[in-house]
Amino acid sequence: MNSEEKQSLIKAVNEASPEGLRQFIINQAQFDPTFFQDVSAQFGDLDTDAEFKNTKKLIQDTVRHNKSYGFIDYQGCIVVCNVLDDVINKYMLRFRQGHYHHAMNGLLLVVETAGKMLSDADSSSGALTDTFERAFASMKNLSTNIAPEILDSQKTILIKDAIRIFKRKLFENWSEQRYAVLFNILPLVTQKTAKTIQTASKAVIKSAGESYEKNQMVIGDKILHARILIQIGQETEAEQFMDENKNIPQIREVEIQNAIQNKNYQHAEELCLEASKQDQGWRRIWEKYLIKIYDATNQLQKQKGVLENSLFANYPDAYEPLKQLMQQDQTWNAEYPKLLDKAAKKLTPENYAFILAKESEFDKLIKVVMQHPELTETYSPNLYHSYPDIINKLYYQNVVMNEKYPGRKAYRRMGRRIKRYAEFGSRDTAIKWIDGLIEEYPSRPALAEELDKVKKKL
Repeated sequence: MNSEEKQSLIKAVNEASPEGLRQFIINQAQFDPTFFQDVSAQFGDLDTDAEFKNTKKLIQDTVRHNKSYGFIDYQGCIVVCNVLDDVINKYMLRFRQGHYHHAMNGLLLVVETAGKMLSDADSSSGALTDTFERAFASMKNLSTNIAPEILDSQKTILIKDAIRIFKRKLFENWSEQRYAVLFNILPLVTQKTAKTIQTASKAVIKSAGESYEKNQMVIGDKILHARILIQIGQETEAEQFMDENKNIPQIREVEIQNAIQNKNYQHAEELCLEASKQDQGWRRIWEKYLIKIYDATNQLQKQKGVLENSLFANYPDAYEPLKQLMQQDQTWNAEYPKLLDKAAKKLTPENYAFILAKESEFDKLIKVVMQHPELTETYSPNLYHSYPDIINKLYYQNVVMNEKYPGRKAYRRMGRRIKRYAEFGSRDTAIKWIDGLIEEYPSRPALAEELDKVKKKL
């Protein structure tokens, strides 16, 4: 709903009579089960057991319909995750309506279902990862907001529910997701439940065989211990524990996060700089925290230095924030030519071309594309206006004709590429390419069929 629609709705509701609204709600609820449940949850007595049972059935039916021979394929995974995302939205609404325990159970059901899919679904679309992230973020949101309001006895029930999911064997080879279950309910932890959580963690580790995954669980257990100490206010013990284990990058990261949270920026900076020298594998992580620290402490020169190092280590996402900083301190115009020269020498052709395109440096960009034909498809839309003849030749040779083996799929791709060219280039040239290819390969009816489809759409 956009803002205009929202204002229109508010106006209609404000102008409606109480009796008219009452009758509308009653009538709508009779024909819309979801609306009925939302009204019951907001104003009446929601049958949480029945709703949870229906949610569970919906998920089970969706999984069953999208599973074949025990496996959920690419498209099926997306369908199931869409349903799980809707479940997250529904149970976060229940949280806002005050049904805290019910809401957490709904989110844990999503995590449990997603956990089962880790080993038996094609999750290459990224949908499953997104669902996990949304579920865990919602658990943390819920836990943080209800912690000041509920009794310790209620917190204990919620934590035990989370531990039940944490201990499930379905997470046997997925320690990251397993420990995220506990990390995101820590706002609810108390002195009493801290021991319960840690006992559960130790038990899971003890039952695991020697493996890489067990080592990851041990690290997860240490992170858990550090975060629990912080959460229950044992700062001295937490700092001592983290300092003793800061050789583990994940523990160092928790220590950095805690130092930033407490505005101890000097200590956070020291931890980052020390780690940058010792552990190049995590360099990008430490750089991100340094940028955050220098931004919070208004140390623009140091921030600029980190961004420059990151950029020339071939991380082009540092370019835009670096440019903004240089514009802020009014050094951009003077430094830009030198920065571009250095980029030409230090960056990969792909990353150098990325900057040239951003800055509309088309004279330089066309030279890079001519030297590196694999960049033709990406940057032809940027360059066509200035160099139509060169781009026509490059695009035809390096993009349209970039198929090693004939076949209908190859011809379909060829057609899509010609169609894309026509969107930024010349429609007449695209048609000439199609006619020329059909004439050149008369013995390939599939090629003619696929390219004729494209021609009709031009």
